[in-house]
Amino acid sequence: MSAISRVAKHFRRSFRWAFGMTVVLALARVQPAYAEASASDRATARGLAGEGYAALKQKDYRTAEDRFRRADELVHAPTLVLDHARALVGLGRFGEAYAALDSVIRETLPPGAPAVWKRAKKDAAVEIEAVRPKVAWLTVQVVGASQPQVEIDGRALPATGLGERLPQTPGELHIVASAPGFVTQSIARSLGEGDEKRVEITLLPIPEPPPEVVIVQPPEPKPAEHTHEDRGKGRRTLAYASFAVSGVGLALGATTGILWLKARDDIKSSCGGGLVCQPQSETEQERLEADKRRYDTFGTISVIGFGVGLAGAVTGTALLLTQPKESVEAEPKRASIHPYVGPGMLGVYGAFQ
Repeated sequence: MSAISRVAKHFRRSFRWAFGMTVVLALARVQPAYAEASASDRATARGLAGEGYAALKQKDYRTAEDRFRRADELVHAPTLVLDHARALVGLGRFGEAYAALDSVIRETLPPGAPAVWKRAKKDAAVEIEAVRPKVAWLTVQVVGASQPQVEIDGRALPATGLGERLPQTPGELHIVASAPGFVTQSIARSLGEGDEKRVEITLLPIPEPPPEVVIVQPPEPKPAEHTHEDRGKGRRTLAYASFAVSGVGLALGATTGILWLKARDDIKSSCGGGLVCQPQSETEQERLEADKRRYDTFGTISVIGFGVGLAGAVTGTALLLTQPKESVEAEPKRASIHPYVGPGMLGVYGAFQ
């Protein structure tokens, strides 16, 4: 019998043994963790494991992966995790398969653990070596937020996985990092078999929106004798409100303008005095991209702030200059008569004041 035939025979025998013992252990109360599972859960896990084993024999890896994963969620057993890893290998999801096999190897068995569990640990140690060359490695680090949420290809990364070297399936990976109050960042990285990469993501706070310009409608005119005076007061109120909005806009523009200059200096510092350069590593590229995003964000807000400030100043000035002048009633003119005496003359003259 050839070596390949002996390995295949051993592999099939391991499958039959693992499946049979898994069913037995799912029914038996061999440890407290199993004792806590209800009879219904154990029965459901036993049925799922049977369906998974049948699917694995037919190379229906998608069904096998689903059944073994669900069975282990109900009643945990290293044998279920091992078969789940085998289904993942069949699907080409080598990163997840490696993590599952590694968890079986690292699991601490309780005293008196069934022999099939010990056998599962030994089988996992052998099979992981065949998977290792097909795995890529990725380390994800997030700065800027204290409790970020990270997803890799739609799967949530546990908080304990941040900063850790984790196995991944080679290919194009899509990484999304988010946190409340921060701008969500999404990046893509391509990894090949055996590659090892580190990704650092900087989360920036969501910018405060610019202040809204509120136009206050003038009050309703009062009776005729007061309409002219009230109209002038209403326009003055609008003018003062416009100047207030102008002040807020100018303050916002100045503040973000300073931050824009700071971001511009950071880019120049990274690029040796210029605004455009070619990073020498992925870490430098990500830092430069973060600086450029800050540069663009603060520049946009600064322009908006100065625009609002200028608009408010122009509006206030126009309201003051076009304000109607107060009318001054003309006093009635008075007539007066004065006598005059001159050489050879005698008479009177009149005047209106």
